Amino acid sequence: MIGKSSNSEYKLENTSTHGIITGRSDYFQIKNVKFYNFNWGESAALGSCSHCSHDSESDSGARTITFSGMYFDDATVPRRILYQTPYRAIFYDLDGTLSNKGVKSWVTPHMPHHE
Repeated sequence: MIGKSSNSEYKLENTSTHGIITGRSDYFQIKNVKFYNFNWGESAALGSCSHCSHDSESDSGARTITFSGMYFDDATVPRRILYQTPYRAIFYDLDGTLSNKGVKSWVTPHMPHHE
């Protein structure tokens, strides 16, 4: 997945895009994907829950998505994940390549409590 290249349109600079936005299905699998050039604005390699925040939907997210064999070019992908509304995705890293921990782990959003 390449976020931006030398022939990208100038309009891309004013957007925040994702390489993959996860679906609204439990256990959607993402395997063996490499990410490059997601290094502008609020762009990220991964986003969560396609259309969960659409006004006509009553979906509240919280789907488990599995990942394995992931590669992120650290020089050009500063943000691996940008969670989207409703901030309830569960990313299960089967081999440690999503979390960069080298072992199975869970990656979930953390929303600080505001009063």
